[in-house]
Amino acid sequence: MTKSDLKALYQKRKESYSTSLEAVNKHINTISTLRVAVAIAILLTGYLGLKTYDLLFLPPLLVIVFVWLVRKHGMLFREKTHLTNLVAVQENELLALTGDTSHLRSGSEFIDVHHPYSHDLDLFGEGSIFQYINRCNTRKAKELLAARLSQKPQSVEQITQWQGAVREVQDKLEFRHELQALSMQVDDQPADWQDLRNWLTEPAIIYGRKGYRLLLNVFPVITVLLVISSFFIDGLSRFAILAAGFQWAFLGIHLKRVNKFHQHISRKKNALEKYADILRCIRKESFTSPQMTSIASRAGQGDQRVEHLASLVSAFDARLNSMTNLVVNSLLFYDLQCVYRLEKWKEGNATQLFEWLAAVHETEVVVSLATFAFNHPGYFFPRVNHERRLSAKGLGHPLLPEEVRVVNDITLDQKSSVMIVTGANMAGKSTFLRSLGVNMVLALAGAPVCANEFDCPFVDLRSGMRTADSLKENQSYFYAELDRLKSIMDELRRGTPLFILLDEILKGTNSNDKQAGSIELVKQLVNYPCLVVIATHDLVLGELANSFPDRIANYSFEATIENDHLSFDYKLKRGVAQTMNATFLMKKMGIIGSK
Repeated sequence: MTKSDLKALYQKRKESYSTSLEAVNKHINTISTLRVAVAIAILLTGYLGLKTYDLLFLPPLLVIVFVWLVRKHGMLFREKTHLTNLVAVQENELLALTGDTSHLRSGSEFIDVHHPYSHDLDLFGEGSIFQYINRCNTRKAKELLAARLSQKPQSVEQITQWQGAVREVQDKLEFRHELQALSMQVDDQPADWQDLRNWLTEPAIIYGRKGYRLLLNVFPVITVLLVISSFFIDGLSRFAILAAGFQWAFLGIHLKRVNKFHQHISRKKNALEKYADILRCIRKESFTSPQMTSIASRAGQGDQRVEHLASLVSAFDARLNSMTNLVVNSLLFYDLQCVYRLEKWKEGNATQLFEWLAAVHETEVVVSLATFAFNHPGYFFPRVNHERRLSAKGLGHPLLPEEVRVVNDITLDQKSSVMIVTGANMAGKSTFLRSLGVNMVLALAGAPVCANEFDCPFVDLRSGMRTADSLKENQSYFYAELDRLKSIMDELRRGTPLFILLDEILKGTNSNDKQAGSIELVKQLVNYPCLVVIATHDLVLGELANSFPDRIANYSFEATIENDHLSFDYKLKRGVAQTMNATFLMKKMGIIGSK
């Protein structure tokens, strides 16, 4: 499927959902008008019924109609919200196909300038890989996707399972968009998860105490009977008041713990309802890949139970209305009844709640990567090996538009493990390194890569490309770079296999010192279990291939100067670069004289 085909598909779906949305809006307007008319009719027939008793049967019937209209309005409004989100999903994909991802979440909260590679590769922030891929809406799902991009997985087998899930969900367009539209309605707050964990670990107040359960079952019946009887039997009103007072006194004994209990669980109803809807969406879909089958199994266990929890929380939140609270706690031990039911739910489901919610987050991550795969049908699902070997054909950077992207081939293995890449300014060295790093990240995350073929090792990725200084830690740029290089060498000395990307190392010292230090570093690297790509302007490093012909290979990006015009082809070539352009550009821009 070409980009034009994808645009046509998303546009067609957008128009279809927009048409449905327009019909629902008209229906909502009709229902709203009818509600007003029925409300007026209730008042009118009630007034007329006082004069003509034959009309007194109409107000109750009209109240039933009004309640039905209210429920219908609520259903239509939920459908409107869902359709609005589905339209937004299509619009987001249409914009993403043009390269505009500014409407998507950037993941700037995950930027870490001291991470071993994420800052160097622009994994997070505006214009980042995360922003390009992310279709997650819940907080935990975004955190999970960020971790997928910035942490090494447990095994090659895990990557294989991730790839299987992405491949399967890639073709489930309706499912992906339904899940996105549902998750867009989740407004979970940072404290929600800790509140739920606190609630799950709180000791029971009511549940498991037989005497309390008997009291909650019997005493509200006695109280209600006394209240009703007091209308017909003189003298019973005082007993009804005493019964209500006892309920408040008994609640008062437990009020502090009940309030704390409610603080943990209150106002979670909407989020839990939406999670239940998403779990139901997952459960209804058929899957065959191991990861998605496991997720669907958890979703099937959890959707109804999470929905039940949402209804219990909603009932408990009724205490937030002071008038309702006064009545129901005087007659029904309402707060304690709610606590009992919630504690009963917790007793049976506490250990599984976060597994059910995690199924939603895992599915959102799969949907994000599957959407990335669907939008790039020409991308390649990589092979991840247990050897120290990296090879790629047609490798490019996924953030560069296809029409301007220049691709290259590369091979590194245990024998030829260090690649020295020389070249002029702006010739493409740094972009090439980032292309390697980003595609390595995608490969380890179970996603397809921007290449025709890609075979990479199951090793840790490390980079030194954009080391940041720190005023807070009183650390200079140069010292920060040395610190990064030291951490890499420490890992290698411990025997950790690494894939290392270094761009113009030791930039913070004089040229002779930089050259000597760089040479010694490369001589060290050839002795360890690693694959290394070093981009440099220092042509002297290319001479190391003479000393280590079986371990070091020279490649370059050349610039062409013809007729006083500078151009680049961004193609990787064998050998050391022959053309540099700094002096030419300075003359061209009038910084220095042409003589």
